[in-house]
Amino acid sequence: MKKIVLTMAVIGGLVFTSCKKEAAAENLENKLDSLTEQVQDTLAQVTEEVTDTVESLEAKIKEAEEELKKAVTVEEKQAATKKLNDAKAALATLKGEAISTAEEVKQQASAAASKASTSVKNAVKNTDKKVEEVKTEVVKSKEEIQQAGKKAVEKGAEFTKTKLN
Repeated sequence: MKKIVLTMAVIGGLVFTSCKKEAAAENLENKLDSLTEQVQDTLAQVTEEVTDTVESLEAKIKEAEEELKKAVTVEEKQAATKKLNDAKAALATLKGEAISTAEEVKQQASAAASKASTSVKNAVKNTDKKVEEVKTEVVKSKEEIQQAGKKAVEKGAEFTKTKLN
């Protein structure tokens, strides 16, 4: 009876440890899915804003180019050139910021994914260590049960011998 109870306890420990390992892996998958969604949402927003602004700046550039073509006086040409240069500078700045923002988002996503992966690896290592500890305890308990069984058999044999004499 003791043997059955101890075996059941050991099996329960193994199942519990196994469940913890599966929970850690599932937790990692959820974190990675969440990070992926956040990155995709952020990049979609940035892309949308950049697209709208780029289209607006390109329209301003075309407008300034048309004004420059139509300009007759030096003042009109200077004003149109200033407007054109400002729009081109704004477009260049925007493109630089978009690239910078995309790189930053990429780095943050990579760092978060790496951190989540490391966290799960550590959890799995800890779980594996606990599984090994439980296995060691199982072997130890099994040996103790076997020794107790042998002692019981020996005592039973001695008792039988004593009764027969």
